[in-house]
Amino acid sequence: MYGFHDIVLDHHCFGSKKLNNLRIQLRLREEKKRKKKILHIFQLGRFIATLLADFVMTEPKRRKYNKSRRAISTNSFLVKHPLNVKPGGNSFIASTPILQKQRKDSLGDFCILPDEIIMNIISYITDIPSLLNLSHTSRILYAFLYDEEIWKRVYLQNNEHYDTKPWLGSWRSTVLNIIENKELLQLPDNLLCSDLLYRPIQCSQIDYTKLFHEIIREEEVYHRDAMLGQLDDLPRGRIQRIQESSLSLDEFNANYHSSPFILVNSDSNRWPNWNFDLLFHRFPNVKFRQEAVSWDLQKYSQYLHNNKDENPLYLFDCKSDAMKVLKQEYKVPEIFQDDLFTVFNSKQFNCRPDHAWIIMGSARSGSTFHKDPNSTSAWNAAIQGRKLWVMLPPHITPPGVGTDEEESEVTSPVSVAEWVISGFFNDSTKIDECLIGITFPGECMYVPSGWWHTVINIDDSIAITQNFVPKSKLAEVLNFLKNKPKQISGFRLKEIKQCLDFIAKDSSDEVLTRYLEAFNLLTVDLEEDCGELQDLPDMPIFEIFKQLLNNNGKGEILNDALEKLQKIELKNYERETGKSKAWEKLTEPTNSGTATFSFNFDEESDSE
Repeated sequence: MYGFHDIVLDHHCFGSKKLNNLRIQLRLREEKKRKKKILHIFQLGRFIATLLADFVMTEPKRRKYNKSRRAISTNSFLVKHPLNVKPGGNSFIASTPILQKQRKDSLGDFCILPDEIIMNIISYITDIPSLLNLSHTSRILYAFLYDEEIWKRVYLQNNEHYDTKPWLGSWRSTVLNIIENKELLQLPDNLLCSDLLYRPIQCSQIDYTKLFHEIIREEEVYHRDAMLGQLDDLPRGRIQRIQESSLSLDEFNANYHSSPFILVNSDSNRWPNWNFDLLFHRFPNVKFRQEAVSWDLQKYSQYLHNNKDENPLYLFDCKSDAMKVLKQEYKVPEIFQDDLFTVFNSKQFNCRPDHAWIIMGSARSGSTFHKDPNSTSAWNAAIQGRKLWVMLPPHITPPGVGTDEEESEVTSPVSVAEWVISGFFNDSTKIDECLIGITFPGECMYVPSGWWHTVINIDDSIAITQNFVPKSKLAEVLNFLKNKPKQISGFRLKEIKQCLDFIAKDSSDEVLTRYLEAFNLLTVDLEEDCGELQDLPDMPIFEIFKQLLNNNGKGEILNDALEKLQKIELKNYERETGKSKAWEKLTEPTNSGTATFSFNFDEESDSE
């Protein structure tokens, strides 16, 4: 059917009245078709909208997460040294006769020595006037004496004197009681090319927010989805997030105890709303432990916001008066409350190692790779600031970390920043079992027994952490206490003796009795940590722990763990020796001198 615009009508063939009627009929017909079409489109749209609404209500939107390796770029992370010291690589293009002469004139006979030896020689100088005189002898030695570690060492040698002084922005300024001149002595380009001097400055200016921006963006998405209950399966290398309300103690011990995970909670009041200003106001005069020093929060705040350290001081406190108060202001997650190490604490004695800490640190601070003491597990709740975690299972030594077979000695780069910049972070991302994640304020990380982990504070941060022993990890703890007695730490001799005095009199364990008698022969300070005494005989912590578990009605749990312990020991033996104990038992000689089992091959059977 043609529209009226497509019909050629001869005005002379039709009267004007008939022509007008035809035009009206055609127009009405077209209008009817148009309305019908619009109605169909509207009905179809409404139907599709209804389907979409139903789908959204029944099926939350699932996000397809990025499967990238999460490597970072550190190639462009270069900074300017305040004295214009250059990276060591510049020395390959700096061997001009002029610079060589300037270096010889500046250092004299010391110019033939490597930087490490020069710095080692300087480390023997302890008095401030000598250090100052040496720094004024040449521009290069001034650069060596600009190193913060030198002045930090001087500060720590006389803690009591300097702790009363205000923090002035650096260890050097604080010790010398001066404000650094911004117009410092500048060295000519490439006169001094030294990674030893350049790297600490580079690490002290690292910006983790920029360095990890892609990982931060991804983790923000994971965090948001987890809070909405819409978290889909994560790609390799991510740390699972679980709603705290959805995980029971039985489920934890059955299915979730062996791998790290992050507890999330939508309740903004789940954890205390502490911040730096609040804590400084509440505890202005309380001394907190910051590694090698003990400062009040006012001084630590000055340090936190203005320091040049490659590895900033980390407040890690468990015994201050403030911590005794703060421990009453939070509730341990239910799945972590079943802690078997509580048997070391009773009305008659308390020999449990320290296990609950408040942690505070500036951006750039953190902890290098380690395993938690005594094979305990741990949880860490972020109160303020973001923390980046890199985690590896017990059997995989992290890249850049060296250790002996017993893992009694661990060596790693001086700081977390150096570990990252040196490329070891990227090496970690290549390992399938490596897990990387970020805890945001209000989230709680679970660290299983024996897992390697390093923590990087992206922001100024506050956290709570506790070590504990769930029943699902009791076998691993027993294995550590029994087979690695030299690595046991945190138990103090005086407290152990009090415990032995109480339990040995009713115990038939000869080991406990003998060790109690041996205490009278010890000439060491009983206040000392057993882990800090090299010549101390092995302590019967394993036997004490077993006895206390039995005394507290945990005998069934203990027996199950001891059975698992036998399997662990058998597996370790086979791994270390390459031999099977079952096979050795079958093939061991009898009294007659022959083996109890053999294939009994002879020449005849061999020929067959």
